[in-house]
Amino acid sequence: MNLADSEGLSRQLLAAGYLEAPDMEQADIAILNTCVVRQASEDKVYSKLHELRGWKGPGRTIALTGCLVGKEGDELKQRFPHLDAVVPIGEYGSFLTELGTRYDWTLGEPLPVAGRTGISHYVNVIQGCDHNCTFCIVPRVRGREVHVPLRQVLEECGRAVADGAREVVLLGQNVDDYRDPEGSGGLAALVREVEKLEGLRRVRFMTSHPQDLETELLEVMAASTKVAHELQLPVQSGDDSVLKRMARGYQVRHYRAIVEKARRLMPDLGLYTDVIVGFPGETEEMFLNTRRLLEEIEFDVVHLAQYSPRPGTFAAGRWPDDVSADEKRRRINELLALQRQIAGRRTARWVGRTAEVLVEGTDGLGRPYGRNRQGKRVIVKQSRVQPGEMVQVLIEEATPGQLAGRMAA
Repeated sequence: MNLADSEGLSRQLLAAGYLEAPDMEQADIAILNTCVVRQASEDKVYSKLHELRGWKGPGRTIALTGCLVGKEGDELKQRFPHLDAVVPIGEYGSFLTELGTRYDWTLGEPLPVAGRTGISHYVNVIQGCDHNCTFCIVPRVRGREVHVPLRQVLEECGRAVADGAREVVLLGQNVDDYRDPEGSGGLAALVREVEKLEGLRRVRFMTSHPQDLETELLEVMAASTKVAHELQLPVQSGDDSVLKRMARGYQVRHYRAIVEKARRLMPDLGLYTDVIVGFPGETEEMFLNTRRLLEEIEFDVVHLAQYSPRPGTFAAGRWPDDVSADEKRRRINELLALQRQIAGRRTARWVGRTAEVLVEGTDGLGRPYGRNRQGKRVIVKQSRVQPGEMVQVLIEEATPGQLAGRMAA
């Protein structure tokens, strides 16, 4: 979602006549798009702002946008006097106007075209979140849910495809909640309309919520030739008492039933999840319940995080952060080792099979790469395929993190 916001602001800057600088020394404007989902993310912002103090000089502008604006606001300008502008998410018009007063436009002319679309284009269909998970700061910094009209989403996707995109990714903090404010339906209806776009090769969406994922959406995924068989479905914990304290709104048995249904419809499903270790009150047995769930379900990818208290959340105000840093580190390292073994088994099953790969670019060794419908990264060996091509690849090698193979005959 932050990437989509950054790309949207970049497109507006390009359209206004700005050029993207190849490096900081040639830049006049530095814009930080911030995240506060964990304390480490917030600390990186402060570190970067301190670093930019030495970069700042005559004719240079520093601006900050993203979730930290919703959390700290104008207090940041007092703390960092060299910060010129604090820009709320999506409210970029006044910022562009302010920039127009800072720079001499007689030195050049606006660019005639503002192309900024890559092979994959990210589209925010929901801003904010109406859930109130006790560990999450998003509702505070991004507000309640605001749903983008279906016709507006289709217009943006159509422009992206015309500009060269071959994949669109529909984004929401809880994308399953999507409802067209003009009455054309929910996420399943939106996906059906988006996949009709001529020239589009693949549709993805994230992130889903176990409480709101509908069978209709799974059926649309299974029936489509364009929609990825990839599901981003955070579980957060494998223990019911922890899930209750997190206010997730489901139990492990509900989550397990969703996975069973999804895999029944799509046996090749790529399943991704998020897990938090060290939530307040998490005992060793509660942690082991999470470990057992990972062993049972065998996710393709698990995004692991140590619990980080976020000021303003229910958990931070109600419960002490009573799992030590050492214990959190032990638990996360244990799950990392386990998941590496599981991921290795999951990717190994692809060896000898053919995968449909949308080529995205080339890696540091000059090899084309892309992703299959299940979201796995695939290296295409000894080939000159171009970004945007959809190719069939016979998988010959597998590591826990990626696949590699040659073009199928």
